Amino acid sequence: MKFNPRKIKVGLELTSKCNLRCGMCPLPVLRRPYEDMPWPLVEKAEREIHGLGLKLKWLHEMGEPLLYARIDDAIRLFPEASLSTNGLVLTEEIGAKLLATPLKRIRICVDSINPKVYPQLRTGGDFDKLVGLTRDFLKQAKGHPMRIEIQKMRSRLTVDETVDSFKRLFDLKQYRNARVIEKTCEALDVNEETDLHGKFYGCVQGAFFTWVVVFADGRVTHCCYDAHAEQVMGDLKTQSLREIIDSPRFAEMQSMFERRDFTQLPRCAECFKHGGESHALEDVIKGVQNLPGVAKDVVRKVIDVRYR
Repeated sequence: MKFNPRKIKVGLELTSKCNLRCGMCPLPVLRRPYEDMPWPLVEKAEREIHGLGLKLKWLHEMGEPLLYARIDDAIRLFPEASLSTNGLVLTEEIGAKLLATPLKRIRICVDSINPKVYPQLRTGGDFDKLVGLTRDFLKQAKGHPMRIEIQKMRSRLTVDETVDSFKRLFDLKQYRNARVIEKTCEALDVNEETDLHGKFYGCVQGAFFTWVVVFADGRVTHCCYDAHAEQVMGDLKTQSLREIIDSPRFAEMQSMFERRDFTQLPRCAECFKHGGESHALEDVIKGVQNLPGVAKDVVRKVIDVRYR
């Protein structure tokens, strides 16, 4: 199968273990083991991903990547990758390990600065601890070229919170390498509207094959929403990435998607259960997904009327 490596996003799940059980995340009911990726498999993933001219976008899928013992070594294998964390294990020791790597971007998912709302988003999290650790890391990384993103979640529960309030809490005016970003939370488990996320209509990626995600056990899926590994297209433990992409199984999965036959594509069926079968709508979504990061966020915020 021919593909443009520049249009394929790649995620590598170093671990499916996490220290939280967040309300918007399927990890509390994950239908696969909580485990770390063996280091030899991480090394093979690097060879396979870079060997096809692909670049790693994120060092996670499910799980908290800072729990992975060799996180710094993984970053050195994938210097182009970004890292997203709930911030609760971002100690001074871990911070020093990260700052000694070529990591260019870290996202700290604070989500809410309301102590009463935060536990509803990040179940099991300690708000005061997070604020303290984040402030300490900002000081530790001051003047470093690493970009630090403080995530603010857009949801019904956080509609009264502002970017400026986040900036004030963390005194970001003194940290030129830090900024606040706004993200909506999408349903990674069931496609239903809640206070945390809205439902969607059809493929939110805009196409069947826009991602390669390698789970901690080596299995590979084509979609970052396939948290439970329901649409696995191969296994990196026994196959090369090229073999997986060129396999008859993947070709048949793609054909079923184009026919809108979801009988063997349960994750796709979930995304399409409220409609969205039109290929014209898919083309529009694909256009939005292909925008540069900042432009994509702006467009999403304009068209997202759920949290006005």
